Amino acid sequence: MGMNEPFKDYISAVCSRIRNKDVHEEVALELEDHLHTLKEHAMKDGMSEKAAVQHAISQMGDPATVGKQLHQTHRPTFDVTILIPVAVISVFGLISMYFIQFQSNITGIGDIFQSSLIYYLAGLILMIACFFYDYRKLSRYSGVIYGGTVTLLLLTRLIGVRVDGISYLDIGFATLHISGIAPFLLVVAFAGMFSEWNWQASKRAVTGIGLLAIPILLLASDGFAAYALGLAMALILMVATRAKIHQILLYGTSVIALPALFKPDFFSPVSAEEGAGIRALFQTAGWFGTDPSVNSLNELHTDYILTYMVHSFGWVSAIVTMLFTLVFTIRLIQTARTTSHSFGRVLTIGFAAAFGIQFATAILTNIGLLPPSGITMPFMSFGGTHVLVDMMAAGLVLSVYRRRRLAPIQANGTLKSS
Repeated sequence: MGMNEPFKDYISAVCSRIRNKDVHEEVALELEDHLHTLKEHAMKDGMSEKAAVQHAISQMGDPATVGKQLHQTHRPTFDVTILIPVAVISVFGLISMYFIQFQSNITGIGDIFQSSLIYYLAGLILMIACFFYDYRKLSRYSGVIYGGTVTLLLLTRLIGVRVDGISYLDIGFATLHISGIAPFLLVVAFAGMFSEWNWQASKRAVTGIGLLAIPILLLASDGFAAYALGLAMALILMVATRAKIHQILLYGTSVIALPALFKPDFFSPVSAEEGAGIRALFQTAGWFGTDPSVNSLNELHTDYILTYMVHSFGWVSAIVTMLFTLVFTIRLIQTARTTSHSFGRVLTIGFAAAFGIQFATAILTNIGLLPPSGITMPFMSFGGTHVLVDMMAAGLVLSVYRRRRLAPIQANGTLKSS
């Protein structure tokens, strides 16, 4: 069904009044459908085609008025309840870096405050860019992202360098902690690949289990922390994409059994050597903190950043931080529930799982209920790679929220008309 030039002109005039360009194609499809319906009804009543076209346009109303109304309806939305927790936790992290560098007695940490400031500013720019980027376009690249992530994990295992038991990939101008960023890359890949996966078909189910297992088993080669995070995230995404219970159990059992088979001590508990030091810092902390000069726990700026904050700034700052982590995670879940299409919904659930698990693990480690795992506090602990990835993930969630009611984009780049 072709479109008459007057229809094109009318639609163009309406869309010119809508500043949110993300909705132009969807609005154009809806207007075109309405115009052709009105035209067909008019022609059935005996009008000529030319007269029916003009009648349809007149029935739709003045394009400027319609455009203004649609602009109000489709104004871009920004969820401050996602942004504020990110800002507060990041500020607490930056303040902690300042006091650790300039007030503590820890040596060998370098200029962590200046470095963190650069990372946060770069992360802020990336978060804004991700917010404006139409995340729906990522779904068509999910296979590429999956393949690239698996390749990077393989390269890290084959030619990576190990520092303090953690593998890094040296690419010349930067050294990347691939296992640290892989879970977030896999969220994007899995969301695109499995948001509409047919778990009912046996062959597709077996293929899906295999695709989910490969990168998680590769993560196991770099230690328990990244592996456990990836495994938990994959299981949650299987539930979110309506995999059957026996498929979830088969996947979980296989991915847990294989590392134990090839490395019997893989699941052995790690001794918490710093436990006494953590308890001492907590015992000397009051509601508003004590002297920020600390000469123990060399991992204060990474694994034990929350411990340092409790000791230096008191339980009030820690409680505020934990409340904001809870608000942030809950808001991600709420965004997923209000997103109308599957890719955005599964993507947000995946990020909620990744952030929620990291928050919970880091908090439990800092209060001494879990041994150190290498999982750090999102948005807060020192580390360029993870700060940038955390900020980008938050930006993508904001992008989902902004476009949560828009139609998904198909593989050919067009919108689904449903």
